[in-house]
Amino acid sequence: MTSPDHLPADPSDWNPAEALRNLTLERALQSTGTPQELATRLFAENLPISVMSICHIATYGESEAMRFNAARYVVERTMGPAERQSSPNGKHVWDDIYEKVVSEAEGYLNS
Repeated sequence: MTSPDHLPADPSDWNPAEALRNLTLERALQSTGTPQELATRLFAENLPISVMSICHIATYGESEAMRFNAARYVVERTMGPAERQSSPNGKHVWDDIYEKVVSEAEGYLNS
């Protein structure tokens, strides 16, 4: 497996076939347990960078929808999912907030 000391110079250089070969070699040389245990370890090792990536998208994503969805994910993972409000339209509270943000943005762009 690629260690932090041996990261590719360009992240787009990642080769899935090579990564799989490295994992296979690692499993052959070490007692890594079951494939599920290996997957759990990989998720745990990559959790910090994954969280940073989601937060980066929430702040700097290319579109408002992308930023909103990432921000909503961060908030819901941190504070729990928002409860559905008993409104006549039955929409989720996030849907209402999103519609207001989009409406304000469209109004700003049209003025």
